[in-house]
Amino acid sequence: MKRQASVPGLAVPRRPFALKVSVAALAGIGLSSAMPSFAQQANEGEVAVVQVSGVRAAAQSSLDIKQKADNVVDSIVADDIGKFPDTNVAQTLARVPGIQVRRDAGEANSVLIRGLPGIATMLNGREMFTTTGRYIQLADIPSAMLQRVDVYKSQSPELVEGGIAGVIDVRTNRPFDFKGFTLSANGGVKNQDKAKKTDPEANGLISNRWKTEYGEIGALFGLSYVRNNFHEERSFNTFPVQKDWLLPNLTGPDLVGLQGIYGERKRTAENFALQWRPNKDTEIYAEGIYSRYKNKDETDFFVGLPWWAPGDKISATKIAGTDQIDELTSHDANTILSTQARASQNTTWQTAIGAKWNAAPGLRLSTELARTKSKYDWRNPILDAMVTVPDVFVKTNLNGGAFVRYGGMDMTDPKNIYLFQLFDRYGNDKGASTDWRADASYTPASDGFFQEFSAGVRFNKRSAESIKSVEGSMGAPDAFNPSTRVSVATLPGMTCTNRALSEDYGTAFWYTPCASYLLNNTNDVRQAVTGSSAAKALDQGSFFSVNEKNYAFYGKARVGFDIASIPVDGVFGVRVTKTDSDLLGYSMVNGVPVATPKSSSGTDTLPSASFKATLRKDLIARLAYAKTLTRPDFSQLNPGTAYVNSNGNTVQASASGGNPDLKPVTGQNVDAALEWYFAPAAMVSGTVFRHNFDGYIVGRAQPEVYQGVNYLTTRPFNTDKGHLQGVELSYQQFYDKLPGWLSGIGTQLNYTYMEGGVTSSSIGPGDLTFPGMSKNSYNIVLLYEKNGISGRLAYNWRSKFVQVYGDTSAIKGTAPNRDLIAAPTSSLDGSISYKFTPNLSLTLTGTNLLNFKYVDYWTDANVYPRDTRRYDRTVGLMLNWKN
Repeated sequence: MKRQASVPGLAVPRRPFALKVSVAALAGIGLSSAMPSFAQQANEGEVAVVQVSGVRAAAQSSLDIKQKADNVVDSIVADDIGKFPDTNVAQTLARVPGIQVRRDAGEANSVLIRGLPGIATMLNGREMFTTTGRYIQLADIPSAMLQRVDVYKSQSPELVEGGIAGVIDVRTNRPFDFKGFTLSANGGVKNQDKAKKTDPEANGLISNRWKTEYGEIGALFGLSYVRNNFHEERSFNTFPVQKDWLLPNLTGPDLVGLQGIYGERKRTAENFALQWRPNKDTEIYAEGIYSRYKNKDETDFFVGLPWWAPGDKISATKIAGTDQIDELTSHDANTILSTQARASQNTTWQTAIGAKWNAAPGLRLSTELARTKSKYDWRNPILDAMVTVPDVFVKTNLNGGAFVRYGGMDMTDPKNIYLFQLFDRYGNDKGASTDWRADASYTPASDGFFQEFSAGVRFNKRSAESIKSVEGSMGAPDAFNPSTRVSVATLPGMTCTNRALSEDYGTAFWYTPCASYLLNNTNDVRQAVTGSSAAKALDQGSFFSVNEKNYAFYGKARVGFDIASIPVDGVFGVRVTKTDSDLLGYSMVNGVPVATPKSSSGTDTLPSASFKATLRKDLIARLAYAKTLTRPDFSQLNPGTAYVNSNGNTVQASASGGNPDLKPVTGQNVDAALEWYFAPAAMVSGTVFRHNFDGYIVGRAQPEVYQGVNYLTTRPFNTDKGHLQGVELSYQQFYDKLPGWLSGIGTQLNYTYMEGGVTSSSIGPGDLTFPGMSKNSYNIVLLYEKNGISGRLAYNWRSKFVQVYGDTSAIKGTAPNRDLIAAPTSSLDGSISYKFTPNLSLTLTGTNLLNFKYVDYWTDANVYPRDTRRYDRTVGLMLNWKN
C-alpha cells in the first residue's frame, strides 16, 4: 500500500480494525498508559506536485498539513515560489500559535516555542546548526528560498532529538515538486525610514524534469540576495544605585545616554537539488545549500556621566513619592562619546546524498549521508573619547525613557574631544558535522491492528570550537591630563557625526569615531591610543573545543482501530540515543592557561506516541505524549575555568567556568487537541499542553577549592525542575458567502496562554516564570484574494516578560536586586499584490507600520526605565514573474 503526499507527519491511509475490547486489552498489556505522542514522517519519494499560488492556497495547504499529520504541527506555506511573507524565517514564525520572537535592530532574531528556547532545527528533515550552537540561527535564512516551515510541538521517534520545546523543519523546493519546466524570478527594493536607505533584494529558481531512457531526472537551482540597511535608536538609563551623597536616600542611574545603531545586512544563499528515478521503485537524490550572512554595523554612543562633575555644580529632584531621581542638572560634567564597530560573517553549507527504494511489496528502505560546516568570524573594535560639557540636563523618564540634553559647546567639533580608551575585540567559531541515517518501513499486506512498522539508525559526528581575544580596555595614558591628552582630530579619518534621530531625545548630534576607520585602520587606532599597533592576543582561556559522537536507534508502529465506530489512528515508538563527548578547555590560573580535558558519555531513552480520532470527517481529536531532551550548549560544557585570586583579605577570590558534567534537560510533554475543519480553508482548533522538565540548567555561585585556595565559583548546574502548561486557540476562514468583492476576505486568529516556570534557589524564592516567556500572545491576520488582488495584514502582540531575574548593579552592594522586564511588544506588517497576468504580479510590502516603541524597565516602568528603542518602518516593492 502506498502512502499519500510527502509531508512529514502524514498518516498512512488506515485499514479499519474494530476493537471490541480495545481499551481494556491495551490496558491489560500495559500499552494504554505507555503510548506517547508521535508523528509519522512520510516517504518523501512519493511526492505530490506542489501547485500553491496566492494567500488562500497557502492557507489551505497549511491546514492540509495540519489535518493529515500525526503530530501536533503548525505550518506556514509560501504564497508562491520565492514569496514567503517576511525577509527571514524568524519573522514569519511569529504568526504561528505558541511562537514568540525577540527583535533587534528592527527584525526578529531569536525564536521561542511556547516560551522556551530549547528547539531543534532541521533543513529538509536533517539537522542544521550554526557553528558552536545546537540549532541554526533562523534569522540567517532568507525566507525567499523556502517552500514551507513546519513547527512540531509534539515529537516522534524519527525526528532528531534535541528540542524540549519542539522542532522546526525548514523545507526548500525540489524538482519533482513541479510538473515540468519552472522558472521564477522576483526582484525589487525596500526602503527603511530611519536608515533613509533603499536596498535591493532578488531571488530566482529554475527547475525541470525529464523522462529519459535511464528514468526520470530532475534538477533545480535557486538563489537569493537580500540587502538591507537599518537604524535603531535608543535612549537609556543604567541600573539605579545609591546617590545619597547628594540627597537623602536618593537613587539614580550612574549613566544616561543615547545610542544610534546603524548598519547593513547582506543575506545571500544558493541551493540545488537533483533527483533521479531510474524506475518506479527507486529514487536517488542529492541536494545542498550554501548561505552567507554578512553584517557590518556600528553603535554610536552618547554616554552621559552627569555625576562626573564638581559636587557644588550638581542638583537633583526626586520622582514624587519615590527616592528615584527625576531631574538632574550639572555643569562641567564629563561625557563619553563612543563607537562600537562590528563586522561579522557567518557561512553555513550543507550537502546531502541519499536513496529510497521500494525493495519488496510493502517494504521501503532509505539512506542518507550529509555533511554540514559552519563558520563565524567577528571583529568588534570600540573606541571611547571624552569631553567635558558645560551644561547638562537629565530627566530619567520622559515619554518612557531618558531625556539627555547636553549643551554649551559644539560636541561635533573633534578639536574638543580627546582619546580615552580602546577595546580591541575579535574572535571566531566553527563547527562541522557528518550525519548518516538509514530507515526501513513495512506495511503488512493484510488488514489488522498493526498498519505499519518502521525502524532506523543514525550516526552523527560533530565538532565545534571557539576562541576570542583577551577582554579589557587599553587606556590612553594621558586621558585625564589636560596639557598632554591627545585630541581625536590628530587621527585622520576619525571625524564623524552620529546619524539623525527621528525623535527629540535632548541631544541631536555629537562627535563619534568613524566605524569604517576603526575596522579598516585598527592598527593606526591602537598606535594612537596605546603607543603600540599590536593587537590583543587571543585568550587561551576562552578557547574550548568538543568532539561529539551520537548514535541513535528508533522503532515505531502505526496502528488503526475503531472505538464505538470512531476511527482511531495511533503511532507509538521509542528512540534510544547515546552521546560520547571529548571536551577540551583551559583554566586560567593567575593568567596561566592549564589544559582541562574531560570525556563523558550518556544514554537516553525517549518514548513517544500519538493518537488521532476522526470523530467526524471534519472533526479530529488528538492526544500526544513524548519524552524530549535538550543537550547543554557547548559553551556551558566548557571544562575550563578562569580563576582570579584576591590580593587582599577583604575580597574573596572568584572564578567562572562551564560544567562538563551537565546532563541534558529532559521533558515529559503531553498535548491534547480538538480541530474542526468546517469549510474549505477554514478551521477552529484548541490545544492544551503540559510539559514537566527535569534538570533545568541555571547558573549558580558556590565555594570551590582549587590548589588550596577557596574560590567563589560561578558555573551552570542541573539543579532545577520546571513546568509549563497552557492553551492555544486558532481560527481561520474565508468568507465566501459575502457579496461581491467582500467574498475574498479571510481571517486568521490565534491566541496562546502559558503559565509555568522554574524553581531555582539560585535566582530567587519560589517558582519563577521562564525568562523571555510572555504569558499571553495573539495574532490577528486579515487576508484577501479576489480579482487578481491578494493581501495580508498581520498584527502580532505579546505581553510583558522577564528578561533577567535579580538584575544587579555593577557596583555591588549599592542597591537591591531588581527584575529586568520588557513591556508588551507588538508589530503590524502587511503586503498586497496585484496579478497583471497569470505570470506577472506586483507586490507592495510594509513592516512596523505602527512605528512600535520597545520599552524595558526594572520592576516599575514609571520609576526605573532602562531602554526605549525605535526601529525602522519599511516599505518594499517587488516584481514577481514565473512561467
